[in-house]
Amino acid sequence: MTAPAPAPSFTPEAGRTLPRSPLFTGVLAALALAVVVAHDRLVPLGYPLWGLFSNGLDLLVYRSGGATVLGPQGLYDHALHGGMWFTYPPFSAVLFAPLSAASANLASLLGYLANFVALYLVVLLCWRQLGYRTGRHLYVVSALLTVIFSWLEPVRTTIWLGQINLLLMLLVVWDLGRPEGSRLRGFGVGIATGIKLTPGLFLVQLAITRQWRAATVAVGTLLATIAVGFVVIFSDSWDYWTGVIVHSTRIGETAWPANQSAAGVLARWLHVDEPPRLLWLALAAALTVLGLGASYLAHRHGQALLSITLCGLTSSAVSPFSWGHHWVWFVPLLVLAVDRAVRRGRAVDWLLPVLLALPLLSWNHRFDDGVYAVGLFMIPTSPALAPLFAAVYPLTFVAVAIAVVVTFRRVPATEPAGQTREIL
Repeated sequence: MTAPAPAPSFTPEAGRTLPRSPLFTGVLAALALAVVVAHDRLVPLGYPLWGLFSNGLDLLVYRSGGATVLGPQGLYDHALHGGMWFTYPPFSAVLFAPLSAASANLASLLGYLANFVALYLVVLLCWRQLGYRTGRHLYVVSALLTVIFSWLEPVRTTIWLGQINLLLMLLVVWDLGRPEGSRLRGFGVGIATGIKLTPGLFLVQLAITRQWRAATVAVGTLLATIAVGFVVIFSDSWDYWTGVIVHSTRIGETAWPANQSAAGVLARWLHVDEPPRLLWLALAAALTVLGLGASYLAHRHGQALLSITLCGLTSSAVSPFSWGHHWVWFVPLLVLAVDRAVRRGRAVDWLLPVLLALPLLSWNHRFDDGVYAVGLFMIPTSPALAPLFAAVYPLTFVAVAIAVVVTFRRVPATEPAGQTREIL
């Protein structure tokens, strides 16, 4: 009788490898080339305002917000660059202050580069956390996927506007992807929440999954960011935490098609400017239970990355206002879907990443006045499809969360949290 073989080690140093077949790499290379062509032809790179590198509005708002830290004007009492209001916590303006030393063109260039680097690092970290061995092949595949994922609407819009969603996701994925005993684990979540409130749901996720040490570090770090804001710009911090924080209409009108949160969906489905508050709160509570419940089950079954991803998606669904670009958390979900297809090795399993990606692509429509609509929820469609298009991101999230709950409810949680096992 022979002894059982030891369990495989899925550490980055001794883990799985992605397929090295010419077919796998060739398909990815072909898709990356197709995306480059799409960026150049479908919404031309050099097209004024709408080309990928022809906007950067939000980054310039950050730059203007950072400039107020060094000047006499208030941060929240007047519109900034392009007539846009600053909506983030005061700590973020403190971090943005150095941008005011750069020209608008240089700041935009740095923003574009930072977003591509952040996207690449997120993809690479996802593979590492799934147990893949680092090496040249993994770097090449991650680079190809970075190009491919740039044609997802949340990613493209984040790059186009110079947004910080990818950088915040990188902070969280790096932070919570570390072993649970890692020193200062939770620091990244606290910093991300101090910059923008939406990652704050990870504080709840850490609590329900009983990651008390990381939760404590995250809360302590968040409180430190609030303290920094009060020390540097006291009056602005007082205004924000005592009033500005609840004024979501400073971001945009709830019923706008670009608002892909549950509140926006309700407003559009009911044909009202604002949904009934109690109805929205009930729906947001239900989605929070669904999303965090799925996140909890994934964590309990050793699926740390899936658990983190579901929490990120939940935060976008239940926020009062979520632009399409807030949904960058679909990126790690697609990496998980590709990982599943790679491990199962059947052609039919590639349908999952394809079906997930289809509603997320940068579908676009050019109007007669030269304005582009980008994203499935923005393009004109038939009345029969309009309600589905108007809620495409929340509905995709709900389908994924239900699938995770149904799958893991059938399987006993025998693996310790954080250990990699097969998904779905």
